[in-house]
Amino acid sequence: MTVVLGVAAMFVVRVVLADPVSAARELDAAVCPEAPPGTQAFADDVTAWAKWGVLVLLVLGAVVSLGSILVGRIFSHPHASRYGAMGVAVVIMVAITYTVILVILDSITGSGCT
Repeated sequence: MTVVLGVAAMFVVRVVLADPVSAARELDAAVCPEAPPGTQAFADDVTAWAKWGVLVLLVLGAVVSLGSILVGRIFSHPHASRYGAMGVAVVIMVAITYTVILVILDSITGSGCT
C-alpha cells in the first residue's frame, strides 16, 4: 500500500507539479466535437426551429401576462393582476434560463478545438 502511494506521489510531483501546462495538454486529448456526416444541416434546422418556437412562446406568454394585469386592474380583479405579475416574472426567468442553456450547448458543441 505504501509503495502504491509513493508511486502516485512521484507521478503527481513529476508530471503535474513540474509542468502543469503540459500535463493539462496531455489530459485534454484535443478531441473536437463533430456531428456525424450529413447530420449537421438537420441539427441546425432543429435548433433554429426550437429557437424561434421558444421566442414565440415567450412573447405570447408576456402578452398574455400583461393582458391579465390590465384586465385585473380594469375590472378590479386582484387575482388576475397577481397571476399576470407572476406570469411576467416566470417569462423573464424562462428567458434567462433559455439563454444560459444556449450558451452551455454552444460551449459543448463549439466551433472547433480550443
